[in-house]
Amino acid sequence: MNSMKKFLFLFSLVLGTQTLLASAEPETSQAAKEVMATEEARTAALDRSDIAALAQIMADDVTYVHASGKVDTKKSYLDAIRSGQLHYISWQPKNLKVRVIGNSAVIDGEYAVRVRDSRVQHDPFDITIFILTVYQRRSGRWQQIAWQSTRDVVASPLK
Repeated sequence: MNSMKKFLFLFSLVLGTQTLLASAEPETSQAAKEVMATEEARTAALDRSDIAALAQIMADDVTYVHASGKVDTKKSYLDAIRSGQLHYISWQPKNLKVRVIGNSAVIDGEYAVRVRDSRVQHDPFDITIFILTVYQRRSGRWQQIAWQSTRDVVASPLK
């Protein structure tokens, strides 16, 4: 009887692990496509310094944590772009994956970014970052509610 319990426990563990791994696969649902399209619109708006588009995509209560450790609110982030202190030159996505959980979605992956952020350093610089961003469906559209990025120390060593 004890071996049967062990077998059932191990079987349940394997089945549960497979279920978790399957749910971690990138999604291709309509909601996942909408979230990814919103993320693509966000980076395109950053390339153009399009404050109006960013204001629609970013939630008023967004938390934005840069790879430098700088933390922005929506207002401080958009003000930095508006003033020219922060200017994104390009965003190149690498291996982005989206998972939709109800009315929320998480995107993780990498970006190669060229940016000038005078709040950090004067000259433009290239950085590869690992990202985790969260979107939530609000009033019928996806809005970014959180951003966290970490510098890839292999691809973007400190100078």
